[in-house]
Amino acid sequence: MIRTILLAMVAFMAAGADILQIKEFSTDVYSKMAANATKKVSLSLEVIGRDMGDNEAYVLDALNVIIGSFYVEDLLTSRGKERLKSEFIKYAAKKHSIDIDTVLILGLRVVEDLSLERVLAAIKERNLCSNNDGAHKDNKPNANEIIISPKNLNQKPIDLNSIKEFGKDFGEE
Repeated sequence: MIRTILLAMVAFMAAGADILQIKEFSTDVYSKMAANATKKVSLSLEVIGRDMGDNEAYVLDALNVIIGSFYVEDLLTSRGKERLKSEFIKYAAKKHSIDIDTVLILGLRVVEDLSLERVLAAIKERNLCSNNDGAHKDNKPNANEIIISPKNLNQKPIDLNSIKEFGKDFGEE
């Protein structure tokens, strides 16, 4: 008898609930590790509640406000994720009068923002490149060597008229 009542209640509650899927929501969040440093966070959620389709903009606004109040390191812990869910539900109800029943975090990751300067600094730091002319002691270039700025590069235009057989392989006479 109790099971029947519970099943009826769950069916009644589920009939009025909508699911809003938020895929790859990206925002910048402050990091504790460095002063004024932000990291990009990508988040995928399922938000279950009433009239989610009609209130999508308000749900996204609430998510953006709440996630901005967390540090990225806190979001990566289970306690931080649970706190994000509860604060999100509370803020959406208080600010926008949205009734959210459940928030499911499908994915949360920190996206590394690589710049060319950071890549070049990492290459130089690991001594993977050379600033010399590309030749070693035996004057053979290393195939794995990256030359960023060769210094003694003597390039002169080739005089094609000085090559006796130039063009003959293409049918010229």
